[in-house]
Amino acid sequence: MSKRRIIVILIAAVLAVIAFGGVMHLIETRSQKDQQFGDTGDWGDEEEEPLELILEDASYISNDDIDTYLIIGTDAGGEDLGEMYSGELADFLTLLLVDNTTRRFGFIQIDRNSMVEMQVPNEKGDMTGVATQQICISHWYGTSEEERNDNTVAAVETLLGGLEIDNCYTLNMADIGAVNHAIGGVVVDIESDLTSVDPEFVKGKSVLLDDKQAEKFVRARMGVGNETNAERMARQTQYMQKAYNLVMSQLRDNPEYINDIYSELEGKIFSGESARDFSTVTNQILQYESLGIMQFSGKTKIADTQGDGIEHEEFYVSEASILKTLGKVIDLQKTDEEE
Repeated sequence: MSKRRIIVILIAAVLAVIAFGGVMHLIETRSQKDQQFGDTGDWGDEEEEPLELILEDASYISNDDIDTYLIIGTDAGGEDLGEMYSGELADFLTLLLVDNTTRRFGFIQIDRNSMVEMQVPNEKGDMTGVATQQICISHWYGTSEEERNDNTVAAVETLLGGLEIDNCYTLNMADIGAVNHAIGGVVVDIESDLTSVDPEFVKGKSVLLDDKQAEKFVRARMGVGNETNAERMARQTQYMQKAYNLVMSQLRDNPEYINDIYSELEGKIFSGESARDFSTVTNQILQYESLGIMQFSGKTKIADTQGDGIEHEEFYVSEASILKTLGKVIDLQKTDEEE
């Protein structure tokens, strides 16, 4: 894998932190196209099909120029899910959504417990079955990292009403310490008692996370607070924002900083063959409007919908929330299906 590809994967990697830098280069690329073709939105002869979504039993379209980047943090998990499960859980899911027409972008953090219909293996191992399961389980299926990523991408696309995912990047959550080390450590505020996780995690204290602490901070769930994924996502969101501020500050002072990160994380991040390449991120002013880190609303219940004999936390995402959140970035128009 080329150094350029490693850098872009890093840019769009887990915790979405350095992915903000990817948008900077994306804008630079668009600016170059503006100069070549004129600022008309027509950067070549190929005409893209309009986006079509089905949400709340209605159809929506958008003619906007949209790029999507799914960032997956995987974890082996602690449950025996059977021999048909061969991969890892997609414990962290964040979608970077960029609209080059509205000139807006945002990160959408997807709850790993979101219930969605997905393809599952039959008794022969063929992916011909269908079941409603936690979206994180989609990454267990497949005989290769590429297949497992494809399964998770398909599950996310289904959850979001058919929104096409262009690019996918994966990092094991066990390597969060390496990410933390590469960016020099992140200072977080301890907002609840987490001393059962680490004695330094005292409520009200600010902590410069070492590499082991960073992994604990973003991964811990069992035995912490009410043990919900929502609590963990709140910590992940804080880490993302703090790390973003740190990385951007470093890049402003030293544009070559990205090369140091590259050398730290080479070989730890996976992307498919179709994932987009970017050149080295430059220290330029961000031109698009950032909507920050967003989440969908919905309802949680404890149940055994998956049928494995274990009650799980199940999150049912509100389609109205999906529509509202996507609509903050993309201009969506409801279609009139009546003749």
